[in-house]
Amino acid sequence: MKKFFIYISLLLLLVCLFSACGSKETITFDNNGLDEFGNSDKVIIIVLDGFASRYLDYLDQDSNLYHLLKYSTFNLDSKTIYPSHTCNAHVSLMTGFYPDSHGIIGNVYCEQNDYISQKNIYAERIEKKTLFEIAKEYGRKTAIVSGKKNMLTLFKNGCDLQVTMNEHPAYIKKAPKSKDSDNNKEYFSYNMKTTTWVFAALQTVLSKESPDLTLVNIHAADYFGHRFGPNSKEVEKVVRLIDKEIEELFSYMKKSELFKNTSVMIIADHGMSSVSKAIPLNVLLTNNFNKAAGVVDGRNAYIWFNGDNEAEVISFLEKQDGVEKIITKGSIMAKELKVDCERCPDLILDSKPDYLFIPEALLEKYKGMHGSTEDTDLNIPIICFGKGIPQNKQMKEINIVDLVSIVSELMGFEGNESDGKIPELVEARETNYFRR
Repeated sequence: MKKFFIYISLLLLLVCLFSACGSKETITFDNNGLDEFGNSDKVIIIVLDGFASRYLDYLDQDSNLYHLLKYSTFNLDSKTIYPSHTCNAHVSLMTGFYPDSHGIIGNVYCEQNDYISQKNIYAERIEKKTLFEIAKEYGRKTAIVSGKKNMLTLFKNGCDLQVTMNEHPAYIKKAPKSKDSDNNKEYFSYNMKTTTWVFAALQTVLSKESPDLTLVNIHAADYFGHRFGPNSKEVEKVVRLIDKEIEELFSYMKKSELFKNTSVMIIADHGMSSVSKAIPLNVLLTNNFNKAAGVVDGRNAYIWFNGDNEAEVISFLEKQDGVEKIITKGSIMAKELKVDCERCPDLILDSKPDYLFIPEALLEKYKGMHGSTEDTDLNIPIICFGKGIPQNKQMKEINIVDLVSIVSELMGFEGNESDGKIPELVEARETNYFRR
């Protein structure tokens, strides 16, 4: 009997030890006593591409992101801009302006002459200064570390160091190579590896280059949301991987004492919605009108009348299955959504839930998409921590355009116009997320 009690005691001791090892002791900060944003020499902006707010429910209350909240200023249901796409959302993030001011409406750029010409989006098309350009005016060093190549073309102006999987300094480990992107198993494995590579490359850049302002794009949640759908096991797995990588980044920064002068902002650019139905919009326009033309961009379509009768085009579109919303250039709705400008199309369409504006034959390529005014596409998390960031505070209301105001406050960039503002801070409440 005595041996039995000794055995039980040892077993309980081991359980306690394992429980202690599983706790998130690395996610801790000393209380900084701040009630409002202070100052920080350096800022890292980590964009979790396509990371919808509800993805936080793939994590539980033992996750690293959850433990970060009590040391952070956050809002887990922040808003991105409309249309909710990667390029224009990143431009709004980096300029502090809505699309009607900075001129990038979505993931495609179109000019109207006698016909619609779709062109590449690049830095010179942005009509406002970016944070990188502002930082350079103050003599600060800037860097991009990205899993997506188009971040380079968007933000090359004012950027000192650009790191992608294809182009990076020799001191950064080579990125994994994809063998067969059409094979789902290989696609999943490759993008999990490249997620880890981007986080590792970031640590190397921080160590070797010590940039003052760093923009990071973590791409896999977006890729998996499109390929497998937002409710897929693949998305769940990459969310958990991101959580793990954030803990490792936190540990590295703490060990390197970077938090003495560095703040970190974790944000998404847009959300993601499930899709399973198609409406071949361009085919319908071609078959029914002489000149009216459209360009599809996710759950949106951009329509130009090109001389066709406006009322007839609108009436036709209103009758189509899958069309949820039609936003007319010059309308009150267009002005409210900040998509009323010279570069904007005559109409912007939102698809109904579950629909895409593509032929049915292409549906097999997509299980998820974004762009609409639905919360699933617009709601994004924002979590800020580190030097100059109040702890256990919640931003009452915040839009992606407000990040420039916060960064400018932290880094002492003065006199810059933007559509954003410093958000009001309140005591943090218990979150409804992390319910796994």
